[in-house]
Amino acid sequence: MNLTVLGAAGATGVPLVEQAIAAGHQVTALARSAENLTLTNPNLHVAPGDATDRAVVSQAMKGADAVISVLGARGPVIAEATRAVVAAAEQAGPDRIVMLSSFAVARDRLKPVSKLVTRMAMGSQIKDKTAGEEVLRASGLDWTIVYATYLTDGPKTEPRVVPETEKVGMSQRISRADVASFLLQAATDGLYSRRDVIITG
Repeated sequence: MNLTVLGAAGATGVPLVEQAIAAGHQVTALARSAENLTLTNPNLHVAPGDATDRAVVSQAMKGADAVISVLGARGPVIAEATRAVVAAAEQAGPDRIVMLSSFAVARDRLKPVSKLVTRMAMGSQIKDKTAGEEVLRASGLDWTIVYATYLTDGPKTEPRVVPETEKVGMSQRISRADVASFLLQAATDGLYSRRDVIITG
């Protein structure tokens, strides 16, 4: 498949790109700090640029079968970037959009203490991510929003989908490699179409 990865040079983006290339996919990697993406491969095209720039995003998404966003920037970036992605996708495709978010945004799925602490520590980020997710949900696109628990740099194992009846907390962990694996599978297999899902290790 042809995949576009947004935030490709970040801590989760790098293993995602590596796994996608290893699986034989063609990858366009959009990264503001493209110099951090040191992988070279004939199937990888690195596109330096800002994911909030609609022209840049539209160009990076040309010919893609799916887009995976692992943007994790601090500040009001996610909502603006999501508007750029949705606008480009609705105009020229692709329909399949997989977005990584944080478990802290899934407010009704949090244990009480985690809800309180994350609101105090991550209030502005939660607001930004929530706004972006609302834009994606309101679109007619084939989206999946993946809420990951606390991220680590541990090895790739097997991510676990948290049942809807189970609350999550700050003590739960998942490796970035596992997150990358789940996002890649969701994008290529069409898992959890127009649904959100919480994953942990």
